[in-house]
Parts: sequence; structure tokens; C-alpha cells
Amino acid sequence: MELSDVERMVDDWERNAVEKSQRYQAMQQQVEQISITESVAGGAVSVTVGNNGIPTNVAMTEGVRKMSPDEIAANVLKAMQKAQSKYPQKIQEIVAATVGDDDTTRHIVETAVDNFPPAPEEPEEPVREAAPRQLQVETEADDEPAPPRRPTPPRPSTPPPATRRRPSSDDDDGEDFGDQTFLRRD
Repeated sequence: MELSDVERMVDDWERNAVEKSQRYQAMQQQVEQISITESVAGGAVSVTVGNNGIPTNVAMTEGVRKMSPDEIAANVLKAMQKAQSKYPQKIQEIVAATVGDDDTTRHIVETAVDNFPPAPEEPEEPVREAAPRQLQVETEADDEPAPPRRPTPPRPSTPPPATRRRPSSDDDDGEDFGDQTFLRRD
């Protein structure tokens, strides 16, 4: 092998290394821009995850008013898992478009699959109204549950009329309360 052949090999290796570095930088820039939004419960709950799979936004519509707090929490988790499950596919698309298939990119995609498995397959449930809740307090003497009570409307609270004591002729300035307190005792 001649010196010119060695120089050409080194130049080719250096050029390939620079090109590969540029492709990896392009991949990194695209990965940093990943944002995936998924919705559940008929669109009532949406979650957006960023380039690391961590939620960056949670949005809800008026549809959540018909859900219990437990249903809302479960739907947030479902939407998050649904969005995260798209992450490996997005990584695969970016890797294929920028760097191509090699040991490093296969490892990157496999890690994404391990960290963000497919979302559990569950049929999409329609948004339903939460059952009205009642608080019942039972004592040991209660053998049967008490019938449901109708809520009573709140009564307006009116303070009792203030009674004013007329100052007596003995009062100097008319503001002597004697042994009376100006604080109410209820």
C-alpha cells in the first residue's frame, strides 16, 4: 500500500466521521423537538409529552365535569401512556431519516421501546355522568341504612336587631357601655 492510498483512506474516514457527526446532530435537534399529544374520554382529557416522554401539558374540556375525580385521574394516566407509547415510533422515524440503521441507533430505539411500551388496549369509554354521591353516617344502633335525605336549601342568615341603650343623664359623653361588652356572645 502506498502513502497516497493511506492518505486517501484517512481522508475518507475523516469525511465519513464528519458526515456521521452532522447526521447525529440533526437527529438530536429533531429529537429535542418531539412533542406528542394524545386524548382520551372523547377528547375530554389530553396530555402532551415532550422529547423525554415527560408530560409538558395536561388539558381538559368541560367533559370532565361529568367524571368523578378518580375517573379524571385515570384518564390523565391513560392519555399520558397513549402519548408516551408513540415515542418509540417517532424516534424510529427520526433515526431513519437522519442517521440510518447502525448499532447505536438500534440501541436508541430499543431503549425507547423499553422505556415507553405500547399503551394498554382498552376500549374507549364514552364520557358518562358520575352517580350522585351521598354521605351516610351509621352508628351501632342503626340496623338499616337511613333513607336518603333531601338537601335543605340554605337559610339566609340575618343578625338579630341591634339594641341600643340610651345614654343616661349620668353619662359624660354618651358612650359609656358600663359593664356591657361590645363583643357579641353567642
